Amino acid sequence: MKNKQKSRSGCRTCKLRRLRCDEAKPGCRNCAQKGLECPGYQQRLQWSTKHERPSAATTSGPVNFTQLVCAASESISHPGGPSFDETTSDRSDGRASRTPEFESGRSTTPSLSPAAESSSASPAADNAALVPLAGQGAVVQETADFMLFQPVVDIPSFLVEHWFKSVCASWSAQDSATNPYRLLTSSLWNTSRPVFYALQAISAASLVERLPHVMKETARAAPRLATDAIRKELVAFSTASRRKFPSELLLSLFCMSSSMCWMEARELGLQYVRQARALLRYLDGWTLDEKEQQMLDFFNGCLIYEEMLRSVVSDDEIDCENMLSWPEPPSLGPLVPAIPHAWTGVSPDLLRLFGKSVALCRRSRTRWRNNDGTSYRILEGAAKDIEEATAVEESLLAIEMIDPPEQDQMTVRARSLRDVTEAYRLSSLLQLYETFPDLITKRIPALADADRSAVWNAWVSPLALHITDILEGVPAGNLRCIQPLLCLCAGSGLRFDAKVPQGRDSRSYLLSTEPLSPVSPIPLELVATDVASDVAPDVASGVSPASSVPSATPNISENSIKISHARQSLMDRLDQLEVSLPPKPIGVAKQLLRAVWSAYDEEIGTSRRTHWLDVMSHTGLHSLFG
Repeated sequence: MKNKQKSRSGCRTCKLRRLRCDEAKPGCRNCAQKGLECPGYQQRLQWSTKHERPSAATTSGPVNFTQLVCAASESISHPGGPSFDETTSDRSDGRASRTPEFESGRSTTPSLSPAAESSSASPAADNAALVPLAGQGAVVQETADFMLFQPVVDIPSFLVEHWFKSVCASWSAQDSATNPYRLLTSSLWNTSRPVFYALQAISAASLVERLPHVMKETARAAPRLATDAIRKELVAFSTASRRKFPSELLLSLFCMSSSMCWMEARELGLQYVRQARALLRYLDGWTLDEKEQQMLDFFNGCLIYEEMLRSVVSDDEIDCENMLSWPEPPSLGPLVPAIPHAWTGVSPDLLRLFGKSVALCRRSRTRWRNNDGTSYRILEGAAKDIEEATAVEESLLAIEMIDPPEQDQMTVRARSLRDVTEAYRLSSLLQLYETFPDLITKRIPALADADRSAVWNAWVSPLALHITDILEGVPAGNLRCIQPLLCLCAGSGLRFDAKVPQGRDSRSYLLSTEPLSPVSPIPLELVATDVASDVAPDVASGVSPASSVPSATPNISENSIKISHARQSLMDRLDQLEVSLPPKPIGVAKQLLRAVWSAYDEEIGTSRRTHWLDVMSHTGLHSLFG
């Protein structure tokens, strides 16, 4: 017995009687002496709720949600379930079926059957993605003084539930129980393979930075499964003999297009946007009922927002020309509708004008950046840019933001929507004025002979400060998904008007907090000179932007103090958004702003005026900032 390892448990009878058990075989001596049948020494595992802690419910939903997801996962992936691979016969009207844009290039990964997909995804679910959840029962050895948490969770159910509880709210500007995305996913997630896998992909992408060891493999596999399911569904849609509005396809495409940059910041998801655009254009020729028309209008609004985001960063000529071809809306109507767009919040008409403004700016900067000299062709293109920019400017200036009567009590959310809408309108104008200063001198002839610095200080900086003031009044948690781009646009207009003592390292874009030595003479370059800005009325309010600025301090101008405060305010807001939104795109926006401000600060006192779009092009710091 010396070399035989014993357990510390003994038989059940000895444990209950608190006797020392010799664990003899086939039965212990105590049981033999009492004439009892020894139950043996096999350990039993049982659930214990002793150490459970109750968790607060976050959202309402069926109590058996996890079981529903597991059942749906099995039915979708099971070979015997509904097949999405099979297609119907040729169209009954005799027309040849067209091949979707996705099918033009073959996938780099082999096409998997539903059963193969399920098995290929299982290693990630079984090995890499094990998440201990609060409230999960503990597995304990009976009467032992230790316990082991059960770490196993069904990954599809966890990700789908995470989408409903968290992702949908942060992903949508105006989330509610009537959000079309929420309603559609509630009805489609357990029957549509594209939706089922797209929800898992977007949820995994939202978690991969915060749970890298848990979600890394799942986040890699889920987009492949979703893309394969979308491709097959596109084939089925294009060859179907019966027409059906493709809600599941459009929903899946926008899920994928907007979330690819969450895992890789520079990934713009252009292939999904282009496919959504082609699909929506095809649907424009359909005769739709009222409900289908509402869905088409909703998804068209989503497409405008997605293309607007890419107007800032996409270098694809086709995408750029598509945005520049957008006509100015003939009549804008109310910019804060009674029922705002659930995904974008802001009016799609205004987003269209914003996207066109930025696309014009990028086309102009690309033209000058890629040509060392001037030619008739360059000058002709520049004249065309100014002509088109003038038309967009006039549309933006014609918009009137009507304040509600004082007796009406606006909710915080309604007031935030109104303010963000105004911020997008002013940001569109700001980008035009930064890129085409001729627009300013056209309206203010007195600035025609002023140098570029004076024009900027009199017109651009006050407008950027005003947009920053508006954003400061919007809570970081309201409409958060559409705020990062506004922070970037406002920051692009914040230049110091003279050399100032600045901070060090990560705070080099701010005024220095270290006091100047009282015995040292004040450098002449720190003496501020006020700009005669009484000739430049503020774009937003019609009031002279500098008329209310106090006189300059002995060493630093009031404008420089405001610029420093605004820079810090925008960076603070991005810090807040980085916590509540997928962090990678926000991190790129912060890096880009620092690079832009650094370029601005280095050229104070020179004739150079670097454009922030050139900084983005040179540094490669781009992502989807929304």
